[in-house]
Amino acid sequence: MITLSLDKQIFKKMNTQNYLAYTHYSHPSPAAVIIIHGLLGCKDNWRSLAKAMSQHLNVYCVDCRNHGESFHHPSMTYDDMSKDIKALLDHLSLDKVFLIGHSMGGKIAMQCLQNDPNRYHKAIIVDIAPKSYEHHHQAILTAMQTITITNMLTRSVIDTTLASMIPDTSIRQLLLKNIKRNQDQQFYWQCNTEAIQANYHAIMKNSIRNDTIHVPTLFLRGEQSNYISQPNDTNIIKTLFTNVTITSIAGAGHWLQSEKPQQFLTETLTFLGYSENQS
Repeated sequence: MITLSLDKQIFKKMNTQNYLAYTHYSHPSPAAVIIIHGLLGCKDNWRSLAKAMSQHLNVYCVDCRNHGESFHHPSMTYDDMSKDIKALLDHLSLDKVFLIGHSMGGKIAMQCLQNDPNRYHKAIIVDIAPKSYEHHHQAILTAMQTITITNMLTRSVIDTTLASMIPDTSIRQLLLKNIKRNQDQQFYWQCNTEAIQANYHAIMKNSIRNDTIHVPTLFLRGEQSNYISQPNDTNIIKTLFTNVTITSIAGAGHWLQSEKPQQFLTETLTFLGYSENQS
């Protein structure tokens, strides 16, 4: 059973109070996992996997600040975003949870582990390392800020227009999930593109301190992805995390959770201590 935890009015109230919007996929047990999406993603990206995981425990998929239905704010430091997760845990009266974060969400998760290690049983960091990355989203951000979508009539027209600047179909499909209609039925970008652009340099940098992290952590990487390289990045991870497993999913790139969902689910549930046949 899926419980949509908040209606639109409550979302607005939470946004005023700077709580993250979330969707709760419920389970009778007290165990819970928080899932944090990557840059320009949203909580709905995880719907299918969240449904499957909710056969075993409660799943909370969040929208990060400046994304999805969450509040807009000019600052997007990893310290800010980790505090957003803590504030949501307090709001939901969740004492200790599992944590999953992909890409930017993985960096937020790592910051959470350093700032509040006692709030997390285990963590899964998906295809990101505790390091700085080269800027490689500029064409995407430029397209989102330069293409006027308000007068476009259909999503297919928007997709065709974006294709001239963003040829990768999978990336465009991710971006199209950020498009909503206003009360006048005009399209608009739901994410805060201005704040994301202004904070992009900080988002791509490494914010993780040299303090060791003792929370049991699984790093899941796509075999065909270059986000976690071997052996350099794996050595950094093993130095920083004292209780860590690093696993590759064959044939997967950076979006391994959508490219290889069954393998991802198996690895995730096994690490968290659940069997796929157990409910």
